[in-house]
Amino acid sequence: MKKIFLAIVVLFTFFNCNNSEKKNNEVKTIESVELEDSLKENRPIDLVKAPDFSLADINGKRFDLSDFKGKYVYMDIWATWCGPCKVQIPFMKQLEEKFRDAPIHFVSISVDSEDDKPVWAKMVRENQMSGVQLFAGRENNFGYDYKIQYIPTFIILDKDGNIMNPSAPAPMDYQTGEINTELVDLFRKMK
Repeated sequence: MKKIFLAIVVLFTFFNCNNSEKKNNEVKTIESVELEDSLKENRPIDLVKAPDFSLADINGKRFDLSDFKGKYVYMDIWATWCGPCKVQIPFMKQLEEKFRDAPIHFVSISVDSEDDKPVWAKMVRENQMSGVQLFAGRENNFGYDYKIQYIPTFIILDKDGNIMNPSAPAPMDYQTGEINTELVDLFRKMK
């Protein structure tokens, strides 16, 4: 009985997260097209200053938003208990490798509860997660400041710390199960 209940909970969680992804793909496409057009035409788009943060990595080193100034920032907001978040990890690693020399910081920010911080640290180590791995927790204002309504959420900041796309494409294309070519094309245009 416990196994059946657990299976139902897992399926419900997966489909619920998956449905929110599908709804956001419509918004992502529109915003990505606007961002892509502005990069092509070298014209500004309306930008909002990203809220500042000061978060620690796995070794306790603190990072502020200002530490990433001068490069674009691709932020991945996730949690260890989120199945769709974990699916993105290998694709995020592929993107980081592919754009290692590009002017882009890859920053993953966990919104796990403070009690789950050891679980987060273990997952980062075991999966050899690269980029900058930060812990915000749920108790921090990070999720509120960035208006995070679901996870995974991906955000692109410009070189000056402005939000260019609050609903950026995910590393994995949910339709093909491959690395997201829309995101790859967008990253190639960022100079």
